[in-house]
Amino acid sequence: MPWGLMAEIAMLFVIGWWIEDCLVYYVAWRDFAFVGAISKLAGKTHLGAVAAPVGAAASDVWTRASPILAAPAALPGIAIHKGYDFLSPGIKDREPVRFVVWCAGALAATFNAETAGVLCRGLVGVVVIAARALIALNIGFWLANIFRRLNDLMMAIISFPKRFYGESAPEEISTLTVETTAPIDDIEPVYARGKRNGRARRREYVQFFQGHVERIGIVLGGGGARGAYQAGALKAIHEFLCDYNALHKVKVVAGSSIGAWNAMFWVGGQVGAEKAISDDEEELPLIEAWWKSVHLADLGDLPWLYVPLVSKALLRPRPWRENFFANFATALNDALGDQPRIHFYLARTDADSGALRYATNWRDVTECISELPRERQAEYANCEVLTTGEGDPLTRTADALFGALDLAPLFARTGEEGADGADLLERLPLGIATELEACDLLFVLPLNCGANVAAEWGVGGSRHFARILGAHKAAIERAQLREIDATNQFAQRIERIEFGLKAMATASPPEGVAAEAYNGLQEEIAEFNFENRMRYVFTTAPAGRVELGAGDFWKGDQLRDAFDLMYLQTKRELYNRFFEDIEPEDPQIVMVDGAIPEIDALPKPVYRRPSEL
Repeated sequence: MPWGLMAEIAMLFVIGWWIEDCLVYYVAWRDFAFVGAISKLAGKTHLGAVAAPVGAAASDVWTRASPILAAPAALPGIAIHKGYDFLSPGIKDREPVRFVVWCAGALAATFNAETAGVLCRGLVGVVVIAARALIALNIGFWLANIFRRLNDLMMAIISFPKRFYGESAPEEISTLTVETTAPIDDIEPVYARGKRNGRARRREYVQFFQGHVERIGIVLGGGGARGAYQAGALKAIHEFLCDYNALHKVKVVAGSSIGAWNAMFWVGGQVGAEKAISDDEEELPLIEAWWKSVHLADLGDLPWLYVPLVSKALLRPRPWRENFFANFATALNDALGDQPRIHFYLARTDADSGALRYATNWRDVTECISELPRERQAEYANCEVLTTGEGDPLTRTADALFGALDLAPLFARTGEEGADGADLLERLPLGIATELEACDLLFVLPLNCGANVAAEWGVGGSRHFARILGAHKAAIERAQLREIDATNQFAQRIERIEFGLKAMATASPPEGVAAEAYNGLQEEIAEFNFENRMRYVFTTAPAGRVELGAGDFWKGDQLRDAFDLMYLQTKRELYNRFFEDIEPEDPQIVMVDGAIPEIDALPKPVYRRPSEL
């Protein structure tokens, strides 16, 4: 739990308790006119005459019931104490027996009518104090929310003239479908170093994007505040694709939890420098400016009613939701139009049923799902199209986005599909980019598969539970990465089998039954290749000791450092080792050490095959 938040809650609790004391002990309520009116009304209706006998009857019942209630509690002790006399001397002298009998005697002597009354009065006192503490806590939360609303109203009034006179027509969203005609060798990449000449490497990269890649998909996993690592990698990928004129080939962005939030920056065109904002010293893309300036107070506020151990979460994501509309109200116009350039998918899991649920802006997704094999259609059965049906598409997108964000107990998932504990089943939406969208190249950015020492918040059992949850998420991500690697290996084997069959048929054309068998094998191979294409996959993830836990949005310095670290490491990797990392025959996962180095030199990433995770 962030210490600043704990201090704020403690201060609000003290203020709430003081206000409650003032209302109970220092306010003469009988002097108020409405209290006097109520007293006169009670006298005229003879409520006092009715209440007095009821109170006397209740007191008499308690006096008579106290001994009866105390007797069952003392009865086992009396029985054990009396039974001690019938035991043999050898058993009586044993220490365990004597200890049990002593405890039974003490129990029998304690629970009588008088002590039972004292105990009940003590329990009533504890209940009263707990109720007062709960009321004081919620009074403090109400004060915080009221002052926050007043502050927002005041700031809106102050900034109204500036917004009124400074509004201008929204800029048109530029298309990224026109490729440059500049010669390939005109620009020397900054990061192009190594054994091969930088110009030769650049020529290979351009030829690869022009001849082997038609559709690029970006898959973003969840991990709370660790999304800063992911955001830095996204900026590096954006610059890399822009440098090689392949940015327009990004057709799909799919994310879950915090990955869904980062996906909005890419879909809204706010990852690159073309839509940068001023940060005093430099121009920053919105995704970088957001992650480097975010504070916990900008994401959540206190609830109007909070009951410990009952309420789902401590904070409401209302400010975060307002931030969404402020950043993406106009940026998502193209994505929520009739013909979006990029299809986005927001994935979440129903913890009650384990079913995956998706929200997308692609209107033809239902038709595409119907073309999948029957056994795979159930995977995408719960797919909501945000641009059709009733309601504003932007509001529905916000509902789906914050339905995917589940950071309990800090934040609670919102929306009708907000089942408790859904983040336990958080998964990478890889199938979207492979099965539905048929992408050739995938950029996969998980956040949990490489972390073996996580800096999770909490103490004692809560910290232990947080680490178990992180290990569970890591196991799911590793299994999915191994699955896509296994599919590539199967595709390679089928490709070799197909090559051998064609070579044998050319050397000795089959006839009769052999020809029928050959045609059947060709049909099976064609069906397999249609359902399981071999794809290029670039995967990078924070590894080792990750300095950010899922709820560490309050660690501003670590968020900034995590963004810069992953940006630099991913960019260096893309420009120097891109082909080595995406080779389907020998895929490499780039594991970037999540610990922020204290010196300028960056440690070399560690490379792991999916089978080695």
